[in-house]
Amino acid sequence: MSIVYAFLAMILFGSCVFFYKQGTPFFSTGLGASIFIMSHMIVLAVLAIIEKTKLDYKHLKFLVIGGVLGGLAQVCWFLALKNGKLSTVVPIRNLALLVTIALGVIFLAEKLTLLKTIGIILGLIAVILVSI
Repeated sequence: MSIVYAFLAMILFGSCVFFYKQGTPFFSTGLGASIFIMSHMIVLAVLAIIEKTKLDYKHLKFLVIGGVLGGLAQVCWFLALKNGKLSTVVPIRNLALLVTIALGVIFLAEKLTLLKTIGIILGLIAVILVSI
């Protein structure tokens, strides 16, 4: 089921970036990122209420750090969208998976198989080719 969710996320993220690109010329970076983040907060708050989520204060720091980094990333992302072409900035932004994979390997002891390594290399080649 996680693969289905991942594919749905891929389709939704890909679609939302297209719509954000359409709006970036008409908003300041701060306002655009704020609208983006507030939209997410509304959806996620409704989900938290529906799921009756209990707050785990021991791990709250990770969400706060992730939120701050995500907010800074959104500012950079909106600047990239505002000033660049989708076909260039989207593949570069998607290299974030390399950072995530590296952090998973280093801090969560996830294994990087030969097949995954080959996939990463091929992905890098694809990003380079699409971005030029």
